[in-house]
Amino acid sequence: MKITPKSSLLALLVLTACTIQYQPKITETDLSRSISKLASDEFQGRKPGLKGDSLAANYIAGEFRKSGIKLLYNKGFQPVKLITGFVFGKENHLSSGNQTFELSTDFEPLFFSANKTFEGKLAVAGYGITTSSDSIKWDDYQDLKIDNRWVLIVDGVPAHLAQNVEIKKQSDIRTKVLNAIDHRAGGILIVSQDFITKGAARTAIFDKNSAPYSVPVMKISPKTADLIMAGSLTVSDLEGKIKAAQKPYSQVIESVVKGEASVLPKITMTQNIVGWIPGRDPKLAEEFVVVGAHYDHLGFGGAGSGSRMPDSAAVHHGADDNASGVAAVIELAQKFSHEKNNKRPILFVAFTAEEFGLIGSKAFVAEPPFPLKNATAMFNFDMVGRLDSAKNLTVGGVGTALETNALVDSLVHGFNLKISKEGYGPSDHASFYGENIPVIYFTSGVHDQYHTPNDTYERINISGEKLIVENAFELIQEVANRSKKLTYQEAGPKIGSSGGRTDLKVTLGIIPDFAGTGTEGMRIDGVTPGKPASKAGLLKGDIIVAIDGKKVGSIYDYMARMKAYSPGQIISVDVLRGTEKKVFLVTL
Repeated sequence: MKITPKSSLLALLVLTACTIQYQPKITETDLSRSISKLASDEFQGRKPGLKGDSLAANYIAGEFRKSGIKLLYNKGFQPVKLITGFVFGKENHLSSGNQTFELSTDFEPLFFSANKTFEGKLAVAGYGITTSSDSIKWDDYQDLKIDNRWVLIVDGVPAHLAQNVEIKKQSDIRTKVLNAIDHRAGGILIVSQDFITKGAARTAIFDKNSAPYSVPVMKISPKTADLIMAGSLTVSDLEGKIKAAQKPYSQVIESVVKGEASVLPKITMTQNIVGWIPGRDPKLAEEFVVVGAHYDHLGFGGAGSGSRMPDSAAVHHGADDNASGVAAVIELAQKFSHEKNNKRPILFVAFTAEEFGLIGSKAFVAEPPFPLKNATAMFNFDMVGRLDSAKNLTVGGVGTALETNALVDSLVHGFNLKISKEGYGPSDHASFYGENIPVIYFTSGVHDQYHTPNDTYERINISGEKLIVENAFELIQEVANRSKKLTYQEAGPKIGSSGGRTDLKVTLGIIPDFAGTGTEGMRIDGVTPGKPASKAGLLKGDIIVAIDGKKVGSIYDYMARMKAYSPGQIISVDVLRGTEKKVFLVTL
């Protein structure tokens, strides 16, 4: 149920009479307390699903409550569902002839495997790569008739092509799986040389996207592969033949393989923390300003976590990223609550799961407490705790409203300002810019300790952050009290120029659903005007299910398909729009 801001003007008067008020000033003491608490070992790096996630959420909610702002949703908590990994179901089997293999010793299903049983003969397809360009032509499936067999492929690339750019583009596991499915594989076995390391299986790292493929996909050890190929071939023989001839090698083998995969998503419930101060002007009380920062971080790090030291299993404290931003939001909530002069309502939000693909901010804009059309601006704080001696401060998004650049010039002082006009960025403001809401983004910049265990409280420049927050207060107050809303305007694409991948020659000009919906296809979260998708008529909310007739089940399929195209080509794109299927011709 949505609350109507105008109907809640009296709530603030009652609230302020019944709550303990902070002191009115933004202080280094308060900033230090919040950052040191959130970045402590006790909070375990604040990864969703860990104990520290709940501790951080409760701490922030408590600080919001003490500041005197009114909590929204369920006592301040907006539930957010997140897939953080996978677990094996009971029905995981692999056998061939008289051999029955052992889960986690000989084989493991990958997390994007279909939960299916398949029995069939075997086709060995080398490294499972198909590519054709000016520099190389390589097809491990050439003259190989699959006929709904298990396809066995070796992870990696041929040794003599290790530095070939086009081959490397096709070498990731998802691209190989998609290629095998395109060749009518009924099941896929991927041989991994490092399957067993220190007594534990090393499967593909969960990549934050849960969309499954249509066939069972297993990772197997070389020993398992040799037994399945039953003397017809060994992995060593296969690699040797390819190396010696420097060309693909494939073989049909009559071995019958039976397998069943059962992989279940690990669902984690986390939460945004949301509070607000009603507006003082009844004429503006339906409009609102959002002030936010993400509170999640990388937990204990490890492979696939985003850590820049993935081999270090230690608390990634995230003092700057982004305890500093959360501390800024808490201080601003305290300051505005005490001042009580904002004409528009101000919402204060601590977002969860930013590191998982802006999941928390996407959940907020999908189910906002007030109609999103009434949002006048979103202010985002991400890494504001390491202002350097030159006082370099980046303020982004100033081109997303006609008035913002002049406001920043007049109200933000004392810094060596670096201005960015574009609204897109790798943080939560991107979710709001995607909804045509003006955004302003503060950051003191990236440093060597970014995404490592060394991003600790002791390195924070508290006086520098205090200066940032004081200036931000003046800017937010001006936007909250203007007689007119900011005038939104497009400022750059709503996705990075390469969509997060540098090996694509072309893109459609869309914001993909990076986190995955868990359903078939890839949802479009935004369409950039003037780009190929927009010109062809694709819309936000469309779900791409095929490109040139080839299935697209996730963002990884989309990326793999787009690798094959060059500027000027015309492709067909099949989408689901509601319950209706549509086909568009797109000129790249």
